[in-house]
Amino acid sequence: MMSADNGRIQIRRAKITDADRIFEMLAEFVTSYRPIREAFDINFPALVNSADADLLVAESDNNLRGYALALRVPTLYANGELWNLQELFVDAAFRSRGVGRGLLDAVVDNARRRGAVEVTVVSRRAGPYYVKHGFLETASYFKLKLTENTPP
Repeated sequence: MMSADNGRIQIRRAKITDADRIFEMLAEFVTSYRPIREAFDINFPALVNSADADLLVAESDNNLRGYALALRVPTLYANGELWNLQELFVDAAFRSRGVGRGLLDAVVDNARRRGAVEVTVVSRRAGPYYVKHGFLETASYFKLKLTENTPP
């Protein structure tokens, strides 16, 4: 458990009952896609229950203040598995209080315990944040959209 200015922050695995609040945070986080609730409702339980996903929340006073999602990626080139941090979001009112650092540390600690070779993250806006926490910039990121982000 870590301390924040406004009470105690606990980092824990996400539960199904966290869905509504995480979807609210997701809507604030996303810039490249539009969150679709129907798709979220399919993917969220799968991620909560997956051994290949680390979906964590930061909670204080029975309220979620942030979340992180990392996915296990088995590789050949790295001689083991990577954990890719896909999403890290902290409620604006709780930024600069160690909440993001607590979530990031928990992802890294969990990956280390599971024998991962490294933790990777792709970020367009928060590169300096990750460099400050020991990450190295090593590659460019490319994507090929296969579908448009429209409701089903």
